[in-house]
Amino acid sequence: MAKSMRYEFKLPDIGEGLTEGVISEWLVKVGDVIDEDAPLCTIETDKVAVEITAPCTGRVLELTGEPGETLEVGTVIATFETDEVHAAAGPHRAVETDKADSAPAPTISIDESVNAKPEGSAAVPAADVRAAPATRRLAREKGVDLNQLAGSGPRGRILQQDILLATAHGTARPGGAHDGGVGAGQAHTPTPISPEPGQTRVALTTLQKAVAAQMARSVTLIPHASSSYRCEAGRFVTLRKLLQERLGARVSFTAMVMKAMVPALQKFPNFNCSFDDATNEIVYPPAINIGFAAHTDDGLVVPVVRDCQHKNLAEISAEVDRLADAARNRKIKVADLRGGTITLSNVGSHGRVETTGGRLIINHPQAAIIGLSRIRPQAVVHDGAVIAAPCLDIYMSYDHRIIDGIYANLFIEVLAGVIEEPGLLLAN
Repeated sequence: MAKSMRYEFKLPDIGEGLTEGVISEWLVKVGDVIDEDAPLCTIETDKVAVEITAPCTGRVLELTGEPGETLEVGTVIATFETDEVHAAAGPHRAVETDKADSAPAPTISIDESVNAKPEGSAAVPAADVRAAPATRRLAREKGVDLNQLAGSGPRGRILQQDILLATAHGTARPGGAHDGGVGAGQAHTPTPISPEPGQTRVALTTLQKAVAAQMARSVTLIPHASSSYRCEAGRFVTLRKLLQERLGARVSFTAMVMKAMVPALQKFPNFNCSFDDATNEIVYPPAINIGFAAHTDDGLVVPVVRDCQHKNLAEISAEVDRLADAARNRKIKVADLRGGTITLSNVGSHGRVETTGGRLIINHPQAAIIGLSRIRPQAVVHDGAVIAAPCLDIYMSYDHRIIDGIYANLFIEVLAGVIEEPGLLLAN
């Protein structure tokens, strides 16, 4: 007698740190018979819009969630009747049924990430603990007992930042939302703003919530220090114009500064590393992967240009344009947002307001972030005379646990030296 399976497909963790996603559009309906890998739905995550595909061939029995509804990772989003389920299905539950039976198959809910308890892991959290599978996995890896934490997420849900804060301070302590104004090791319970007539309240988007959590984590865990430097950029501007005329293509200032950062990062690798708060170790990556802040209508994302030490200027510029376009259209892949080793923020490229500095927030767990002003005429001294020359202001925030101010100045001097003598950009 032929057998079929009632297969429950859970919302997967498709991005680093993803805890929830918003149903944007269903691409199938109940009763449809679809093939494995056929488009199932579109999910808006905290960073990108991702098309989810069907995990098996079969008939759609149930769909969970309306467009615009937020679902946690691990929630069953679709149920199928299928004749086979591949091993790649992972933790999703398949229950065998007999096609001749008229009774529906029993639904069995199993969260393997909770049931698994490797040797030396933290206690299995109680059933009423709210945490996504990826968060529970991180808790086991860090040895944190979720039963001892109060989550900072919606309705007390424990987030990955709560795990990281607990391990950084050497204790599993009650959480609460973490605020940029609270020092490391302190907990802050938010006080709601009293409602008043005439108020307008707008809920944060998924992306805005992710950015807010990342910024709060950064200023809570990292002791920020800042430095700035002014360099002449006349030759820099001239080289860009010549390159664009010669190549017949746009060459961005962002790409040129990325290329200029490479020798500085090679000479001072502490700017191209991360600090592991859980183990108190400095982690040096094998490559220079520079992220750049890209503004979108939905918020800020940070695409990553990989292996900048092996790319020439034209290749970096083409990659910056590709990633920026994908980010603006919410078509960027999750892989393109991972693995950054330092971040560049070209705030001078937006608007005409003169940038005067300010403290940049490091993209945790990275060790540094670079900011650029607009290139504009400023007073400089040449041969004892004050003249107006195109200048670029460079700002930096860095992790003071592993970078001292003197090295920040030396780093920026190397970077500024390439900008002032930009022919070095064409070395490879």
